[in-house]
Amino acid sequence: MITLENICVSFKSEHQKKWFETTRTQVLFDINLSIPKGSCIGILGESGSGKSTLGRVLCGLLKPDSGTITLDGVPIYGSKQGRKLLQQKLSVVFQDYTTSANPRFSIQEVLLEGIRARQRKGEPVKDLAAELSGLLSLVGLDDSFLSRFPHELSGGQLQRVCIARAVACQPEVILFDEAISSLDAHTQVQIMDLLQELKEKLSLTYLFITHDLTSITYLCDEVLFLYHGRITDHRPVCTLHQTTDAYAKKLLQSILI
Repeated sequence: MITLENICVSFKSEHQKKWFETTRTQVLFDINLSIPKGSCIGILGESGSGKSTLGRVLCGLLKPDSGTITLDGVPIYGSKQGRKLLQQKLSVVFQDYTTSANPRFSIQEVLLEGIRARQRKGEPVKDLAAELSGLLSLVGLDDSFLSRFPHELSGGQLQRVCIARAVACQPEVILFDEAISSLDAHTQVQIMDLLQELKEKLSLTYLFITHDLTSITYLCDEVLFLYHGRITDHRPVCTLHQTTDAYAKKLLQSILI
């Protein structure tokens, strides 16, 4: 469904000795990845590994220096058709749910953002009240939340709303960028159970960016280890114990201690 070939990304260095010099720091090195429809791929790495940069590239926010990304065979950079296809098929759920939702919006208005995105694709909504109620029901909330504001919800409840907004666009792919790392352990499990349920019910494809191997093993089919901008290992989660990669072994050891 999504294919990355030889993706390289660099940024202009903040500290340059002379104003006329242009030096760049490489962040991603020759990233190759194939994401099948209906799968859940985990992208795992510590801070500074380049995983969030890769997420920005995947969702169309950062054009790579070189390489190609295709969605259903269509390049998403350098192609109007590809950009439009990406907007239609991919949604994002971010880590910071407190800034992802406008604090001045009621929950109804937050959800309407996702519904309007779908309407821009030419898909009318016949019964808005039923649509809003159905979205809340999908994520385990009821209609009483519609009139509330983000500050009146717990972290877990607000992240559920952000997930409902992402689903409202009727995407085929959802990218989760550290989407559960700010939640307590009990709430994390609840949200991961919800994500598994939604994936099956709505036939979704997930990209799950995180630094937490435990959540990868709970939710994902495959895991890609990213270290200093390079893929060090990529394998099914069920074969993690067979890895020979030193970095992957280090992360595995950290959750077994």
